[in-house]
Amino acid sequence: MLNRKIFALSLLTLSIALLVPFANAQPDLLMKAWTDKPDYMPGEKVVVHIALNNTGTAALTVENITVTYESWIAYVNDEWVGDQTIDVEKKAIYVGETLRVETTYSVPTDGRAKSTSVNVIVSTDRGSMMYTDAAYIEVSWTPRFMEQIVTLFTVQVVLLIVCTIIIAATIFLSARRPQTMWRREEAKPPAPM
Repeated sequence: MLNRKIFALSLLTLSIALLVPFANAQPDLLMKAWTDKPDYMPGEKVVVHIALNNTGTAALTVENITVTYESWIAYVNDEWVGDQTIDVEKKAIYVGETLRVETTYSVPTDGRAKSTSVNVIVSTDRGSMMYTDAAYIEVSWTPRFMEQIVTLFTVQVVLLIVCTIIIAATIFLSARRPQTMWRREEAKPPAPM
């Protein structure tokens, strides 16, 4: 009886020891996403770079990558817009290898054109992994050349003040000429009648 218990316990321990490597063979996929610029204007092209690094102990195959622009999702012209799927043709990522992908998308020019977070879903042969807030796209309605316009207005104001001072000084000095420079008018004789 004791031998059966020891045998069952050793068989259970051996089976657990054999299954542990399979359980640990799950791939760890490290994902990083970023954009090519810090901010964008409406209508501008956004380039999103995605890097997938296999930090696990087994290779995996990436089937596709779905990029969702959270605030830009809308039903426009009889279709849903605001996300895109990148087909990577079932690319295998081996242990320690990195897969780099990039995609482009235009910033909307309508009311959806606001800053948004980017969510990425990576579909692999072992399931899907969702990375929320993987990147952030800042949309700016202020034109990039606004600083130049403010500088131009500042220069114009300074020039206007300088010109006003010069004109005021000219008028003031012309009205206060010394008397030595004035010509006295001689009295004209009365006209004969």
